[in-house]
Amino acid sequence: MAYLWLKFYDMEDKLKQALGAGTSIDEKSLGYLCKALERNNQNGFDYLEFKLALHQLEKMDIKGELAAKSAFATASALGVDKGHILNSLDRYLNVLKMERQDFDRALESAMKRKIDARKKEISTLQNKIDEFRKEIARIEHAIAEGELKVSTASAEIESATNDLEGAERTFRETYDQIISAIHADRDLIQSIS
Repeated sequence: MAYLWLKFYDMEDKLKQALGAGTSIDEKSLGYLCKALERNNQNGFDYLEFKLALHQLEKMDIKGELAAKSAFATASALGVDKGHILNSLDRYLNVLKMERQDFDRALESAMKRKIDARKKEISTLQNKIDEFRKEIARIEHAIAEGELKVSTASAEIESATNDLEGAERTFRETYDQIISAIHADRDLIQSIS
């Protein structure tokens, strides 16, 4: 059992290195997406193993078409053809697409939960403040407390918005870079003759 965990961790770590090599990808988003790829890894040699082989060759300064041909030679020796690699590449693109959709849903839910609720709270507090102002002589203390709550809620909204927008930006940048790298790999694989 410990071996399986080590193998899982090792594959995920290798994917992070291969897919994030030479980029400024957000580590948290990269880890999240690599875990999804690892969870959906097919048995045998497929695109992920092809990508890891390419990465190893690139670390040895073997790049481009020569690296792709060498990695493909390994695949061929294992009885894997270009169609299988491309089909698995498409499968992993769908896995990543599903992860993006899950992220988008979670982001939307978090926005509603963290921001919309706070906006509603601000609206309620603002109404109370208006009522307090009508009776200003009697309730000045209550107005001051209400304004403080509005200010705090606004700051929380701004902070939550910044955090969520930052998370969205780093996820999308990571997602776009990975998708671009995979599409480049597709072009490279398809160019193998």
